Amino acid sequence: MIYGERRIKLAQRSFGDYRRFVLESLWPQLLADGHQPLCLLNGLIGLGAEDVLLIVGFESYEHWLTAQRAIAGDGAGAAPRSWIEDESVRLMLASRYRPTGPTQPHERRSVYGARRWWINPEDWETFNQLSFHGVWPAMDQMDHWVLGQFRDAATLSSLEVLNLAGYHDPAHWQATRTPAEHGVREAALGKLRTLGRDRENLVLRSHVCLMQAHWPD
Repeated sequence: MIYGERRIKLAQRSFGDYRRFVLESLWPQLLADGHQPLCLLNGLIGLGAEDVLLIVGFESYEHWLTAQRAIAGDGAGAAPRSWIEDESVRLMLASRYRPTGPTQPHERRSVYGARRWWINPEDWETFNQLSFHGVWPAMDQMDHWVLGQFRDAATLSSLEVLNLAGYHDPAHWQATRTPAEHGVREAALGKLRTLGRDRENLVLRSHVCLMQAHWPD
């Protein structure tokens, strides 16, 4: 699978219309064409409501190419271009751990921490192993769920990694900052301390914001 990350800046007060277009028209069309829409997010804390992230999985680069007309707002039934002030697209590869496939209802959360790290490209596999075995188990005990972890499809001198970790609300996200105070078992806490530290040592820089999720009914 290859994933397309579309980052969109919408015109003021147009998110409701764009949300309706994606969930009622684009999302069903992508599914019908055999693609895997993963999530639609917009800014909650650290980004504005008009800052949107749409991530979709495709079987190949060729499948991604053929889907661009519908996603980009070109053709009958597409989103009006007047809604969009700016947008950018990058192709990403996923961690072998997550996504595990199309987003299932039990995996959905209301709020996502969209965290971006920059690491050296040779550290990608180690970074994922430390995430899966060291960081995520403690968080999962608190009912968080990582929807996916991705990297640039191109190999660059500094590799951008996107992690989408889901929470029930901002208070839930805040609680996971102190897992020892919320009943996480000691074995998971020990791995979080040691392997989490090892992962942090691989990070060149990072940035995080909270985003609200929107799902089809």
